[in-house]
Amino acid sequence: MCGDCGMPYRRRRERGKVVWRCATRVEKGKQFCSNSPTLDEGLVQDILGKDVCKNGIYDESVIRDEVDKIKVFDTFILIIKNNGYQEKRLF
Repeated sequence: MCGDCGMPYRRRRERGKVVWRCATRVEKGKQFCSNSPTLDEGLVQDILGKDVCKNGIYDESVIRDEVDKIKVFDTFILIIKNNGYQEKRLF
């Protein structure tokens, strides 16, 4: 979810890479959500693998079981786990 406008992030393929972008920015343009970064999927998987998965390797089933939501801000993401624990991770 975008920490700027509150809309979900969407997975997209751009220039041969898989990235995640704010839905508002995709649909309406940067002027409507100027502080939402585009995230490379590899970066997202690395962060979640290290901060959520026990062995440090990204595992989607572990993420689904343990993470309630992820908020993306201009310089960091906030991982909110099902148990209420919050972890801030800088890019």
